[in-house]
Amino acid sequence: MRSLIIFFFCLTVQYALAQSGQRPGATTQRSPVATERGGGPGNRTTTGANSRTAAEGRGGTIAGGSTKAGNTGSRSNTPAGRPGNTVVTPNDQWAGTWKVDYKPWPHIPAVTMQLQIGTPRQNMLYPALLSLDYGEFHGSYYLLLVRKNEQQLGIGRGKYPVKETPFKLGIWLLYLNGTFNYSRKGNEMPVMEIERMWIKDFGIFMKGLYDDDEIFVSTKVTLRDMLYSNPIQLKKISHQPWAAPAAQKMVDPDRDSIYLGLYDRIDVDDSTGQLTIVDEDQLDKDTVTLVHNGRTLLRSQEINEQTQSQRIRLDTGMNLLAFFADNYGRLPPNTGDMRVAIDGKKYSFDFSDRSNAYATFLVAQLYRRPVAGKSLPSPDTILPAVPALPPARDTAALTRTAVSRRDQYVTTIKVKQREITLELWDAQTEDGDSISLRLNDQWIASGFPVKKQIQELKITLQPGENRLQFMADNLGRIPPNTAALRLLFDKISRRVDLSTDMKRNNMIRIIYEE
Repeated sequence: MRSLIIFFFCLTVQYALAQSGQRPGATTQRSPVATERGGGPGNRTTTGANSRTAAEGRGGTIAGGSTKAGNTGSRSNTPAGRPGNTVVTPNDQWAGTWKVDYKPWPHIPAVTMQLQIGTPRQNMLYPALLSLDYGEFHGSYYLLLVRKNEQQLGIGRGKYPVKETPFKLGIWLLYLNGTFNYSRKGNEMPVMEIERMWIKDFGIFMKGLYDDDEIFVSTKVTLRDMLYSNPIQLKKISHQPWAAPAAQKMVDPDRDSIYLGLYDRIDVDDSTGQLTIVDEDQLDKDTVTLVHNGRTLLRSQEINEQTQSQRIRLDTGMNLLAFFADNYGRLPPNTGDMRVAIDGKKYSFDFSDRSNAYATFLVAQLYRRPVAGKSLPSPDTILPAVPALPPARDTAALTRTAVSRRDQYVTTIKVKQREITLELWDAQTEDGDSISLRLNDQWIASGFPVKKQIQELKITLQPGENRLQFMADNLGRIPPNTAALRLLFDKISRRVDLSTDMKRNNMIRIIYEE
């Protein structure tokens, strides 16, 4: 009789295990695991396990509910017919919240850095909110991240302060540059480690340290050193993308005056363009990477005498050209210039521009709109857009205005070519700036509109010294009046950034040596 009871007991246990889906020896609770695997642009593959747990016993957990200690027969409160405790695998490995508690010394509190990353645009542009907390200090900043490859996100130079108290970090935020490098071990949550491009300028290192109340010097030093050189590894704590209203505006700014590394959109008709990479300064081993809509066109390419030039075919719709500085060369910073010729116009996207100094990336937006039955000019053809000279009676008024303002000398250039070319464009936000130009005592242009596209002027020099004067006609929507100028002569080029207002002209000395 005893043997019969044991036999029926064993049958009952096996039946119960079969009904629960567990094999003898298996655990009664299984944690769901989401595994991420990088795919191609717009085609990221993810895998995951959707598990339902039904643990019973002291201190166990139940899908959709909780178990109090001491309960031995708890019941799930998940509605019938719905899966409980489902883990949704994230669609993007980067989107979500990342965090690190940085503690350089055991006796001081930790600095908490948190990075919330939003849903990407075209699988390339990621809006993000960076937060830093240490003692009384709190800072939160908008920044743009750009996908360089499957394992790296470029860190934007511009970090717009949403809130900073009780002091500002200012230029020290430039130290947080380079890339976030992604890694993951097994089923653990992924981590990102910062790979910086070192900025060793002592003037930046000490700037602002003793501003405001000196009581915060120690706090500032800890924050500065963290940003400057200490290893930072953030761990992902949530897959939920950052979804604040500002996120969409950051990746689709629609000509916003806040520049985070994304240039204004340029509408084009042609399906192909000529792309050229040059160094705007000395050849010093600058290397760059170029990504077009997720496709790598150049990877860690050194800029040298053999100018990198290639024809690119644009996709219909939006084309994102992400231009990355891989290093700062021997003479920091990186001064690579990406030039695009299309629709008979030229555009320049330049790391030597002041707003891009020490930047990790800049992004151009070219929107291709198909035009049926239209014959388009060659992208290599540049159409000068020179406004008409003012009537003779107006030149006297221009001269009176010019002499009433002070001249700020920008640079002196020596050339051995009588005729040189000036290229003018707005390297930042096109905001309605216009300028007038005078060479020596002759006005050569008035009301010259400064546009995003490059416009050309040819000037003829006299032997010896020539004075090229730039006068602001207005301040545009965003003062002061700014323009980028490139002088082409003797088979070389020289770039100068102009900044004028209603009290100040810019003057360039050009020495023509016959």
